[in-house]
Amino acid sequence: MHSSPEQHEHTAHAPILQVENLVRSYKGTRRTPARRAVDSLSLSIEEGEWVALLGPNGSGKSTLVRILATLDKPEQGRVLTSGHDLATKAQLAAYRRALGVVFQHAGLDKLMTVRENLAAQAALHGIRGTDAAHAIDRVAAMLTIADRLNDRVGTLSGGLARRCDLARALLPQPRLLILDEATTGLDHDARIAFLDQLAALRTADQSCPMTIIMTTHLMDEAERACRVLMLHEGHLVCEGSPQELRERVGATSIRCPASSTQAETIFREAGIPTTVRGRERIALAGPADQPNTIAELASKLALAGIAFQIAPPTLGDAYLEATGAALTQQNGDSP
Repeated sequence: MHSSPEQHEHTAHAPILQVENLVRSYKGTRRTPARRAVDSLSLSIEEGEWVALLGPNGSGKSTLVRILATLDKPEQGRVLTSGHDLATKAQLAAYRRALGVVFQHAGLDKLMTVRENLAAQAALHGIRGTDAAHAIDRVAAMLTIADRLNDRVGTLSGGLARRCDLARALLPQPRLLILDEATTGLDHDARIAFLDQLAALRTADQSCPMTIIMTTHLMDEAERACRVLMLHEGHLVCEGSPQELRERVGATSIRCPASSTQAETIFREAGIPTTVRGRERIALAGPADQPNTIAELASKLALAGIAFQIAPPTLGDAYLEATGAALTQQNGDSP
């Protein structure tokens, strides 16, 4: 049976990933109650996008990524790639061939050299002999690790080990790269260098940019993305470019110590609601409050001797506005 031209057109323009009404629950234990980690979640990702899944631990990010990486199955719903449901072994195998995954903990054997790890991974993808050698040389050059190929992974710094793990994921030249909190454990400089390399890799082939899905709870990482999907308790609560999400919150954020009852009174009298997050009290002022109200608030806070900071809203403010929760909230995201 031949497919129609309409079907070909639909597939050609279909998103590289489409998630429909996904549900994944975990049974309770003596210590933890049963819960839905992913709750009727639907989303769509276009080819060539860099998408950040932003939320604290417990928001459902890692569970969703395990499903997208085909390491877990949902109880309900489905995942489609380029319009095809991953329902048959052939479709699933084709999807896996086009997929690269980097998890929080490097998928490398610390007792083996970098080259040995990459050769083992190449073999898993059916790449052998001279093809494997060329593939290893290619990813080593891309990530500037050619001079470390004969080093044991256990002797490498965290940043180098992360680059080697990314090389492992890039061996099959994936169309889709999934990273689950991949910068965990890296110091600031190594984290920025890793993200810079991702940005360069994504656009290395201008004719077919790599699609990247990255989970994070860090605002500066999410700012790198084309689009941010904010997850909370297994739900997609809002999405947009980093700039769009910040602009929806308001024009200005004002921060001061949460312990100051006088600050609370000043904001309340100005008609601007505040939220306490940790040791901070945060007020989000919209364009309608500009500029006289902000100047008046600043004057009153200063006269009262209250330390404060005025700045544009952050993605953390956008998340707080959408969910009432902070990005630093710590809950388990796995059973």
